[in-house]
Amino acid sequence: MNKEKGEVVLPGDEIATSEEYIAGAGTYEEDGKIISSQVGTVEYNDDELIVSTKPLNPVVEIERGDIVLGVVTMVRDTMVVIDIKKVEGKDREIAGDTSGTIHVSKASQAYVKDLKKEFKIGDYVRAKVIQAKPSVQLTTGYPEYGVVKALCSKCRGPMVRKGTMVYCPNCERTETRKISSMYGKMRDI
Repeated sequence: MNKEKGEVVLPGDEIATSEEYIAGAGTYEEDGKIISSQVGTVEYNDDELIVSTKPLNPVVEIERGDIVLGVVTMVRDTMVVIDIKKVEGKDREIAGDTSGTIHVSKASQAYVKDLKKEFKIGDYVRAKVIQAKPSVQLTTGYPEYGVVKALCSKCRGPMVRKGTMVYCPNCERTETRKISSMYGKMRDI
């Protein structure tokens, strides 16, 4: 007896038979039975005769167009490496280690001569995904993207925005950054 469409199943639950359907995502076939490999709901594709399970709590995958928050881990002459921590609008954490890069040509709408003046290691960045596979490519080339929280490169204290610059109240140091219009407004970083 087949499980109903939308019914919640557990790993190991028999869903259907391989005489009627082909095992799809989240399932496998064993001894003529199609079995769930995950906690999820049963989905049938009657046009292609495929049965699958849709996970109840799916892993967050980065997709083109997503807005992400991350921390700068490396700054080179032509690129910045970001350790992506969160995808905006998705509550779950990203599975596995995920890093993305910002090429110098995608850092700003204006010409950028030196990325080391725009980003520093430890800065929190809000960026848009312009490519998800085979590697994650990001852009901060719009006003709402860029550094949303900067750390002083001397004392590592948080910096406050002063016009187009950032200022460290601890050591009275002023630095440049590619500042987001969201600077200081992000609460979940």
